[in-house]
Amino acid sequence: MKTTLFIRARKGITGMTGRELTLVDPVDATDVTMYEDTDTTLIDMWLQGLPAGTQRGYRREIRDLLDDTGKHLQDITIFDLQAYERDRLMSKADATRGRAIAAIKSLYKRLRQAGLIGVNPAEFLRTPKLKETQAERYLTQEQVEAITRQAKTERDRTMMNLMYFTGMRVSEVVALTWKDILPTPSGATLVVFGKGGKTRYIHIDEELRDELLALSHRAACVFPSTKTGTCMTTTQAQRIVVGAAEKAGIDASPHFFRHAHISHLWQAGVTGPEIRDEAGHANIATTNKYAHSVGGKALGSILRRK
Repeated sequence: MKTTLFIRARKGITGMTGRELTLVDPVDATDVTMYEDTDTTLIDMWLQGLPAGTQRGYRREIRDLLDDTGKHLQDITIFDLQAYERDRLMSKADATRGRAIAAIKSLYKRLRQAGLIGVNPAEFLRTPKLKETQAERYLTQEQVEAITRQAKTERDRTMMNLMYFTGMRVSEVVALTWKDILPTPSGATLVVFGKGGKTRYIHIDEELRDELLALSHRAACVFPSTKTGTCMTTTQAQRIVVGAAEKAGIDASPHFFRHAHISHLWQAGVTGPEIRDEAGHANIATTNKYAHSVGGKALGSILRRK
C-alpha cells in the first residue's frame, strides 16, 4: 500500500509557526523514509570511532543543517551551505560558527573520500580564525593550590591534584581505573586511554601515587560517583572543580588545570616534545601555543634608552 505525504516548502514568514507553508506535489512516504534512513546511515558512518562528546556535538550540527535546508545530505549544494552560513551562522559567535562549519566540512570530506558524493559542496567553506585564548585560562601555582584547598572530600582533592600534576583531560581522569595504575619503585605509571583512541603512559611520583592508593575502594573506577558507584561523569567532575574555584574566588574549570600543568612545565624548562607526549597532543604546534601564552622575553625593552 502506498502512503501519501504532502511535503510543504517554506516561503516567507507568516502564520503560527512563523513560516509560510506552500503545498506542493504529493510523494511516496516510503521514499521519504528511505532518504531519512540514508542520512542517518551516512552520519553514523562518519561519526564511527569518534569520542562520544564529539559525536553528540557533530550530530547536532548536521541535524540543524538538515532541518534548516529541508534537504537530504546528498542533495545539498554549495549554494545551500552558503545560504545556511549567511542566514543562520553569521550571527553566532566565531567559536560556535567555526564548530558548525568544521562539522559540515568533515562530514562532506568523508562522504567524498568514500565515493558517496561526486562533488564536495563544503570544500570552499572557510572556518573563522579564532583568537588564541590560552593566556586567559592561565592559573598560577598559588591559584591551583587555593582551589584544591576548597575540595570537600579527599576524593575531590586527589582528583584535582591528578589533573594538575599530570595534565590529564577531565574525560581521562574520570575514566581512570585501578587497573590503569601500575606501581613502580619511584611512584607509578598511569595507562591513559585518551583523545583519538590513543594510549599513552604518564609517570607520577610516590606522593601522588600514595594519594591515589589511599582512596582504595571496591569500585572499578578511581573516582566513582557517590550516588551510583560507577565512574563519575565529566559533568560531575566539572561541577566539583567549578564549585571549589568559586569558593576560592577564581574563575576556573578542569581544563584550566591542564593548561596550568602544561604552562608551568614550559616555565620550568621542560622541552616541547616531552610535554607533547605527556599531554597527548597530536601535533607539537598545539603544545607550542602554551609556550607563547606565558612568560617570554620582552624584546621591545632592547629599544629603551639606557
